Amino acid sequence: MALSNVTRAYPFASHHLARSLADIVPAVEKHPAFANSYDWHSSVHMHYLLASLLETEVAQGAGWRERAIVVLSSHLSEENMLAEAAFLRENPSWERPYGWAWAAELDRVLNASEVPELRALGTHTQVLAETVFDLVVAWLPKVAAPVRHGVHSNTAFGLRRILIGARAADRHDVVDVIAGAARRFFAEDAAWNFRQERSGHDFLSPGLCEADLMAEILTEDELASWLSSFLSELSPESPALTPVKVLDPTDGQQSHLYGLGLSVAASVMRLAPKLEAIAENPSDDVLMVQAKGMLTRVDSLMAPGLEAAVSGEYVSSHWLATFAWEALIQRVGHQH
Repeated sequence: MALSNVTRAYPFASHHLARSLADIVPAVEKHPAFANSYDWHSSVHMHYLLASLLETEVAQGAGWRERAIVVLSSHLSEENMLAEAAFLRENPSWERPYGWAWAAELDRVLNASEVPELRALGTHTQVLAETVFDLVVAWLPKVAAPVRHGVHSNTAFGLRRILIGARAADRHDVVDVIAGAARRFFAEDAAWNFRQERSGHDFLSPGLCEADLMAEILTEDELASWLSSFLSELSPESPALTPVKVLDPTDGQQSHLYGLGLSVAASVMRLAPKLEAIAENPSDDVLMVQAKGMLTRVDSLMAPGLEAAVSGEYVSSHWLATFAWEALIQRVGHQH
C-alpha cells in the first residue's frame, strides 16, 4: 500500500497559496519528492511508513524490498530535499504543524535506520528536518493558544512528533521551545471532557493528543499529578473509546473516523502503562481499574481502521496505513 501510494500522482490535492498565475503549475514542479499519495503530508508519512517497513524482518526477503529502496532513493535525493525545504521556507505557515511533524519523523527514522541505503538518505532529509525545526522555533513564541481540533491543525499531535525528532537530532533549542509552549498551553488543564470531544470528521482525540505530549515533557512527579487529573473523566465506557461507524466510506472527511480509532488506540496503549505506574505508587485501585479498562477497548477501536487501511477506497487508503502501522507497533510492544 505504501509503495502504491508514493508512486501514484493523481488524484492530488494541492493546498497552497497562489500568489500569481505563475504558481499554478503541476504539483511535481513544486514538490519533486512529495507530489503523490493524494496530498503532501500523506506523501511524507507514506515515505516514513515505507522506510519503517524496510526495518522489519519481513522486508529482508520481501520481493518489494529492492523496489522500495529504489523509489525512496529517487524521491529523497539531495536535490529534491533541497527543493522541498526551500518551499517550506518560502511558505512558513504551510503544512503547519502536521506536515512538519511527519517530515521530522521521516528524517528520524532514516537517520536511525539499520539499512545502509536508508541511512544515506538521512543525510539528504536533514535539510528538510532542520527547516522544520527552525520554523518551529520562529513560530511557537507567537502562538497565543493551541489548536484543539481533532484534525491536521491539532497543536499537540504535531508538537509531540517534532519534539521526538528534535531530541533525536540533538536540537535542544527546539526541545526547549516545545516544552515551554506545551507547559504554557496545557499545564493547567484538568478533567478533560471526553464525552463531548468528538466531531464527525476527527481522526485525532484532542484530549489524548494533549496527554501524549505532556507525558513527553513533564517530570515523573508532575505527570503523576497531571495525568490522573486530566484523564479523570475517561472510562472504558466513554464515547471517546468507542469506534464511530463510518456510514459512507467514500466520503473523505467521514473516513477520518477510521483513523480516529487507530490513533486513539495507539494513545491508549502509550498512556495506560503510565497510569498503571502512577496507580502503583501509592496504591490507587480506582486508577488501576481505569488504566486496565482502557486497554480492553483497543482491539475494537483498531478493527475498522485496519480493514480500511488496505481497502480499494483511495480516500482511506492514501493515508490510513501509517496510522494502522503505528497502532500495530504499539500493540506488539504492549503485549511484550
